[in-house]
Amino acid sequence: MFGNCGRSSWAKATAMGIAGWLVLAGPAWAHSFLVDATPSSKDHVATAPKTVKLRFGAGVEPAYSKLTIETPDGKVLAQGAVGKADSPRDLSLDAPELAPGRYIVRYRVLSTDGHIVEGNYEFTVDGK
Repeated sequence: MFGNCGRSSWAKATAMGIAGWLVLAGPAWAHSFLVDATPSSKDHVATAPKTVKLRFGAGVEPAYSKLTIETPDGKVLAQGAVGKADSPRDLSLDAPELAPGRYIVRYRVLSTDGHIVEGNYEFTVDGK
């Protein structure tokens, strides 16, 4: 129907269209999803952390982001978000004195690409 020349041209045009779509869609895949945390998800620590540190897959805007440390019943123990210009993917929050028990870290961050990413995870302070 198309002949060999037509198929080859159609295949090249399709490949170029897909490549163009991937280039344009690339920034959308760069949202600031959580990639590392200290303490980490489901972590059991012997001593309470002094700071919670989160690292995201892309840059975040600290002024428009929020981290909280909460008890399982929803009581907020600390909130805020501290970032540093030389580490645009990192946020931290100073932790209060945490007794042995389970805690939830919640985050709502504004990615530098303009998208909001939110989530949470738990860690446990086992005590000494």
